[in-house]
Amino acid sequence: MGALLDTNVVLDALANREPWAKEAKDLLFLASCGKLDLCLSGSTLTDIFYLANRYVYHDKRRSVQVVDILMESLGVVDVGLEACLMGAHSPIADYEDAVLAEAARTAKVDCIVTRNERDFEGGPVPVMSPHAYLESVVKGYR
Repeated sequence: MGALLDTNVVLDALANREPWAKEAKDLLFLASCGKLDLCLSGSTLTDIFYLANRYVYHDKRRSVQVVDILMESLGVVDVGLEACLMGAHSPIADYEDAVLAEAARTAKVDCIVTRNERDFEGGPVPVMSPHAYLESVVKGYR
């Protein structure tokens, strides 16, 4: 089923955080064109809405637009009871990362794309950096 984007990758694109913004934007662009099969977790969407509303737009309508645009281009993986329970007993130290990894496992994604690969060590799903993922799926990406 493609790859699950970690929240930090989406934030890199939306907030234009350097030096990661270009690759994050490339991922989102390619997904919006139907060239990549990417998804987010439902909890990532709530985080994005909160941060957009609180720190960027201060406007619910505009913040919802950001979430709507993401949902038009990307799949959404459920974060259910199983992921929460399994995350609590995961070898991944951070609970939020563990739950994301378990949601990815349940959804049968190929990998998690994150710039914090070490945060997911010992998890049930392989992880790749945005650069490595782009290189693996886009021939000649630099």
